[in-house]
Amino acid sequence: MAPERIGTGVLALVIAALVGTAATARGPIEPADIMGLRDMRQVAMAPDGRTILFTVQDQMATFSPPHATVWSVPADGSAPARRFIVSAGVDDSPAWAPDGRSVAFLSNRKNPLSGGADTGYAFRVDAATTPGAPVAAIPPPAEIPAAGAEPSRQLWLIPAHGGEAEPLTALPGDIASFAWSPDGTRVAFLSADPETPAEVADRTAKRDAVVVDKPRAFTRLWVFDLASHVARKLSPPGLNVSAVDWSPNGRELALRVSDTTGINEYFYHSRVVRFDLATGSVGPALVEHAGEGPRWSPDGRSIVAAQIQPGFIGTAVRVVDVVSGRVAAPVDSYPGLLSNLRWTPDSRSLTALSFERTRSKLVRIALTKPGVTVLAALDGEAAEASASTDGKRFAVALSSPDRPADVWTVAAGAPPKVVTRINPQVADWSLGHVREIQWKNTKDGQTIYGVLVTPPGYVAGTPIKTVVQLHGGPEWAWWSGWLGSWHEWAQMLASHGYAVLLPNPRGSDGQGTAFARAVGKDWGGMDYQDVLDGIDSLVAQKIADPARLGIGGWSYGGFLSAWAVTHGDRFKAAVVGAAPVDLSAMARITDTPDFTLGYLGQVDANAANYDVHSPIRRVDTVTTPVLVLHGAEDTRVPATMGLQFYRGLKLLGKDAEMVRYPREPHWFHEPAHQEDVQRRVLAFFDAHL
Repeated sequence: MAPERIGTGVLALVIAALVGTAATARGPIEPADIMGLRDMRQVAMAPDGRTILFTVQDQMATFSPPHATVWSVPADGSAPARRFIVSAGVDDSPAWAPDGRSVAFLSNRKNPLSGGADTGYAFRVDAATTPGAPVAAIPPPAEIPAAGAEPSRQLWLIPAHGGEAEPLTALPGDIASFAWSPDGTRVAFLSADPETPAEVADRTAKRDAVVVDKPRAFTRLWVFDLASHVARKLSPPGLNVSAVDWSPNGRELALRVSDTTGINEYFYHSRVVRFDLATGSVGPALVEHAGEGPRWSPDGRSIVAAQIQPGFIGTAVRVVDVVSGRVAAPVDSYPGLLSNLRWTPDSRSLTALSFERTRSKLVRIALTKPGVTVLAALDGEAAEASASTDGKRFAVALSSPDRPADVWTVAAGAPPKVVTRINPQVADWSLGHVREIQWKNTKDGQTIYGVLVTPPGYVAGTPIKTVVQLHGGPEWAWWSGWLGSWHEWAQMLASHGYAVLLPNPRGSDGQGTAFARAVGKDWGGMDYQDVLDGIDSLVAQKIADPARLGIGGWSYGGFLSAWAVTHGDRFKAAVVGAAPVDLSAMARITDTPDFTLGYLGQVDANAANYDVHSPIRRVDTVTTPVLVLHGAEDTRVPATMGLQFYRGLKLLGKDAEMVRYPREPHWFHEPAHQEDVQRRVLAFFDAHL
């Protein structure tokens, strides 16, 4: 018996060595490789369906990149993609004019309109805020930034065939978003109020005390007329505007608005209203707690928007009859997360992206006889979609298991087709194998889905070191697509010989709203049981080595990682990123308090439950080495959360390390920090597993 056991052990070591050799045939994926990847988003198909514009930025999974470029590619893939709009800064948000002859976009490039010099370009600001008022002959000085000021994102126009871009606006603040009028003569855009002279003087003198929750810098609705080059600010005081869409007749706008400028109000208390351009009147709420949208139907009779569900968990499609005000809920029972809602040309249905289990689909939502039809099953995660005017051709930003996001096209009767290769170097990488897996919760039988990434060359039935990476949210999900960024570690870890389990426990997207809501008042309960059963499934299949298990995650994933090490010793290493470890404190100090209250109820009325579900209350039980990572400027989960967990462990003599990143919010922006996170995660798991 003994010699046989020794022989089996030697064989396992040989197999492990072979796995490592296969993974390093090109060399394992390093953080520097991930940082060399470019991200793609904002697809915009031309009205005739022949050309697709899209934005490429230099950093993966970053919301505020320092550089971005607009590219162009033929929809049939007959020619390679080319740079279309380029500057030293950020060029993004391309939008075709309705006639397809020009493209509007946003850019923070040097603007010849700034400073008031005679450059041959024109821009005027209406001095009054009421519709129909006279237009100022020259821009009011407070409205135009001085030459040499920090560049802001302004509206530009370029011919569809290329050429010189023309600046349309020069406001002191960024333009956040915009929308063409149906006839192409006007552009509605959103921009925040500039500082007043008194505010500038106070800031300069450091009289800059901040009154918490006091509204500041409302984002206003503007309309720019292309013939006169006049911009008019239209939305009334005390109204913050976050989205805009035109009625087909051009007389009204559908707006998403809130009463203050706070992020909590934007997320959870926005509403959809109608705005009359002639009178400036704002109608009553059509959809309360509005999320994505609004979108006006081509026949002018309906507006669609997403509505956040009770408890601020889950979203649902809402279609409003603009005459009667009746609200329809066509597909509330559909077990997918529906996004990118767009009308079909006949106004009888919608198209959308649906995230189901771990993959995306392009679907049609019928409204006359409600139901969902799959137009295309997509192998990966789709972030955005755009359609031709006739609704027959689609462009999709899709990441697949073997490549980051590229532009794919979908046409009737044809399979999805990729037409770009934005990160060609990935074709030479030795990638882990990505597949969707499923298992059942052993307590209630609920089917759980997730993603498993195994090392290149992995031999089935070989137990290997395994990391469980948990997603944020809880209402979010892992996907069977590209898993390589500062925040997504699976491909990097797999190339270093790890199996990586990415579970979507209850609370996640992908199995309907009821599944997403099932974690309410039970953080760390049945959701954690879902995770444990997934691990047990991998152990039973001889994939995961039970003696070499690690766990980690960000935000809610960080919470579950902290929960894991305070509720057992299965894991030999844990990465706790930006984690809410003290839930009662979290509810009171986060910038989105309704998030916590929605899941766990009012703090005082549920104090005992808040404590029971707070990992900080059990730091004395931890035996696992812990790495705490946190952004110093995080307002969603303030850095005191990470410090509290770290100090709690250290004061008890536990094995813990904390890294705090200056200037970083909840979602990191700076490349050096993004790379450092990956290096520390890899080194930490290597040291302990």
